[in-house]
Amino acid sequence: MTSERNGFFRELTFRPRAAPAPGIPLGARSAGHYRLSATHREDSQPKHFIQIFWGIAGSGTVRIDREDRILRAGDVAVCIPGMEHRLRTQDSPWEYRWWTMDGPLAMEILAATGLTPDIVSAGPAPAALFEALTAALKDLTFAGERKAGALAYALLSEIMANRPVRSGRPWLDRALATVHRRWSEPGFGVEALAATLGMHRSTLAREFKAAQGLSPASYIAGLRAQNALALLKESTLSVAEIAAHCGYADPNYFSRVIRRHSGLSPLQFRRR
Repeated sequence: MTSERNGFFRELTFRPRAAPAPGIPLGARSAGHYRLSATHREDSQPKHFIQIFWGIAGSGTVRIDREDRILRAGDVAVCIPGMEHRLRTQDSPWEYRWWTMDGPLAMEILAATGLTPDIVSAGPAPAALFEALTAALKDLTFAGERKAGALAYALLSEIMANRPVRSGRPWLDRALATVHRRWSEPGFGVEALAATLGMHRSTLAREFKAAQGLSPASYIAGLRAQNALALLKESTLSVAEIAAHCGYADPNYFSRVIRRHSGLSPLQFRRR
């Protein structure tokens, strides 16, 4: 369902069943995309499912553990069953996406990612994954529901891949935050990272390797490959879509990368 009026936009899609089908350990219940006015207020009762909000533009507050926390662009709010959901805009329009999850292993899977009720930095919301999830929810077959669950897991993986690691060194923290925010951009590499940090490329390479044990180029390549392997296993996106999503402009090069990391072609790796 989509509605739009007076600066308010709301698109949401629901699974038509109260619980996921048997054999689906992590179910995707619903997904939405909201743009709210500067005066929007939303009060609700405690929910019995996991809900994750991903900020796109502007800011607002999300209640987490009885405390109103600010959700900005690039931030993710994690809400678990039993928590009260209350949202407020902050004197300016607020745009975000969200999805909800349930199923027999939903909480165990969330716990395994290390995500807890909190607001964390996760980079830009992956529009392509959200749109794929919405399309899967609209497919009322078992295959569509299974695909929606896989895409919900892929979104969790995206959060984990993009969370910055704090090193205690400001330049390295900024470097890691930049890499985790921009790794999926096809043109992003060591030159762009050095320019963002205001460092010479060779200085960046030397200091980064001394701190992390591998070069910035290897770190970026490893992050892309890690996400690509996860999407090959946990989503039903095509190989070409995964290549583009992970920053590989050339699908043939993407296939060589997957073979180098796994010893298999992308399709062979997916089947295994």
